[in-house]
Amino acid sequence: MLKGLVVTSLLAALTPEARQALFAKMKQSVVVLQSTTVSGERIGNGTGWVLRGDGLVVTNHHVIEGKRRLSAVFADGRRVDVTGVLLSDEAHDLAVVRIDAVGLAPLELGSSAALVEGTQLFMAGNPLGLDFTFNEGVLTALRPKGLPADQGALKPADTQPLLQLAIDAEPGSSGSPIVDAEGRVVGIERAGMGSADFAVPVDTLKALLTDDVLARESRPMRELPWWNLAISAAVLVVIVLFLTGRLGAGAGRGARAQRRFGGYEE
Repeated sequence: MLKGLVVTSLLAALTPEARQALFAKMKQSVVVLQSTTVSGERIGNGTGWVLRGDGLVVTNHHVIEGKRRLSAVFADGRRVDVTGVLLSDEAHDLAVVRIDAVGLAPLELGSSAALVEGTQLFMAGNPLGLDFTFNEGVLTALRPKGLPADQGALKPADTQPLLQLAIDAEPGSSGSPIVDAEGRVVGIERAGMGSADFAVPVDTLKALLTDDVLARESRPMRELPWWNLAISAAVLVVIVLFLTGRLGAGAGRGARAQRRFGGYEE
């Protein structure tokens, strides 16, 4: 009974006016991270938030993984390019990117160490493409060892410390800031599993953001790893050989291969 009273009092801690002020503050710092084609067609989105006023934005590793063209869209309609990647940590599913903007409003980093179950938490993100949506919920469990092994095929980030939340976070919310009633970031939204949701504790991010990391140059956003280039070159060689009939034991087989390929193209 006492536990229920504690949770109820925590949920009632903010007035509607205080919620509105909190959301207004978060909206200044939250961005939609849009993945686009060369022609500008939107093909995916996630969420990020301003870490530093000179253009550093936090999100998840899986939001930027494999992307070559990303832009950050603010609530006031500004759109700026993501120009580089400062940190991309697959093991914890965290990333810090640089955007082409300065004079931004960063969110204050809190601490996840003192969090207790039942704490009221808030999130601003972009669920299902519904940009700048405000949600609230509670911390339902602390998982210092991540998800249990019996949950199935786990990724490395699933075995790291996590915050379990009861909060409405649909696809597109990945990377959203999870804040306390004071507006301090205590977690980074990561993934949902049924009715449960999970965030990376902000203390994990703080541990990764060493002085050396913050001082180094970001790598270009559109830089492809060498193995991607090698694979692309190999595929191109195979296609050329295939089209010229040089794959196979003889000219007849080459001609048949070309006919089959021509039929596929049609």
